[in-house]
Amino acid sequence: MPIWTVHLEGGPRRVNHASIAVGSRIYSFGGYCSGEPTAPHDPLDVHILDTENNRWLKANPVYLHQNRICPLSEVNHLIEHHGKFGGVVPYQRYGHTAVEYDGKAYVWGGRNDDAGACKLLHEYDPARNLWRKVEVDGFIPPSRDGHTAVVWNHQMFIFGGFEEESQRFSQETYIFDFATSTWREMHTSGQPPLWRDFHTASVIDGIMYIFGGRSDQMGQVGDEHLFHTTQDLYDDTLMALNLSTGVWTRPDVKENGVRPGGRRSHSTWVYEGNMYMFGGYLGTANIHYNELYCFNPRTCSWSIIDVRGIYPTARRRHCSVVANKKVFLFGGTMPNPSTCQSASSPNVYAGVASTSGLSDLADLHVLDFAPTLKTLSMRKLLHGLKVPSTDMYSTLQNDIPADIRYEMYCQVTPNTVTGHGGVRNDQSG
Repeated sequence: MPIWTVHLEGGPRRVNHASIAVGSRIYSFGGYCSGEPTAPHDPLDVHILDTENNRWLKANPVYLHQNRICPLSEVNHLIEHHGKFGGVVPYQRYGHTAVEYDGKAYVWGGRNDDAGACKLLHEYDPARNLWRKVEVDGFIPPSRDGHTAVVWNHQMFIFGGFEEESQRFSQETYIFDFATSTWREMHTSGQPPLWRDFHTASVIDGIMYIFGGRSDQMGQVGDEHLFHTTQDLYDDTLMALNLSTGVWTRPDVKENGVRPGGRRSHSTWVYEGNMYMFGGYLGTANIHYNELYCFNPRTCSWSIIDVRGIYPTARRRHCSVVANKKVFLFGGTMPNPSTCQSASSPNVYAGVASTSGLSDLADLHVLDFAPTLKTLSMRKLLHGLKVPSTDMYSTLQNDIPADIRYEMYCQVTPNTVTGHGGVRNDQSG
């Protein structure tokens, strides 16, 4: 039985960021925070979470430029002479994707409000704390944000998103081959999902499952309209692409009365052959969600998972990353808590709506799929502990070994990398 075991504040306050896991560390790239001043060409930030002790830190990467490894101070002059750093340094962005391949992170797409969208591919090497621009060939996908990216069979598959130049929603699939550094469009058959952005994609046994996202009732938009309308369309159809054959299908999901409604900016992850989904936003009703769904591809059915512990608040645009049989869920944005109203029955799955803006989040929640007896014992002790966390070492020094006290301390002591941010008034972002 999975349990929400940890809830900590003080992490990076980020919305629409992208994250990957390498070993016991999670690397989070970019995103934005309302009220946090940034310049158009600020470098993409990197935050690192040590999943062993739930501590965040902000990295200070170096960059590969003309076969030289340079600190940021040595490449700052490129800002003035080469626009978007000449591609040497990835600029700060949101709505991008990050995937892990061979121990490295690959970041593609995304945008910021000044520099626009990007179609360069950047590699981050955690072992060297090094960024490099990847030189690519082939048919490069148009710049976009709100797309998805997955890795299968030594290739990265990009689907959907909103293309900046043509101002259209995409329903195409593109492939990047890591062995040849070549892009190509994937020629698929069958009816593809509707054009969309801010959906999710997960791969199980060579099948990419697409769910949710925002579409426009007027269609893909770009060919007939200069900009997409405000008439959003939220599709609740689960779609599947066989990555070997390129065939799109619509799985015959069992009608058992339990299936998620349409939404965007949710998260999905795969654990032991099942796909899990948390949160999201239904724009047509201004509702945020925090239920936890599970899709079983063997039975082709959805279920709601009832989990003990402190549930994350209803939110969207967060990240969920699997590491060490746990899911680390962090950041995103939620309705202003002072004006939240339940949109369904009053339980842990209830959606919430707010008429007074959004609050960007800096919290971390840990979902443990296989809690050990040690974890359960510490959780019970912490639940009944009356002393402040800062007094844990001295108060319990005669009762609990130091390493266990430290582990308990890390489960209740907030991080300290939070940026400033508050309530913003928009509801459409």
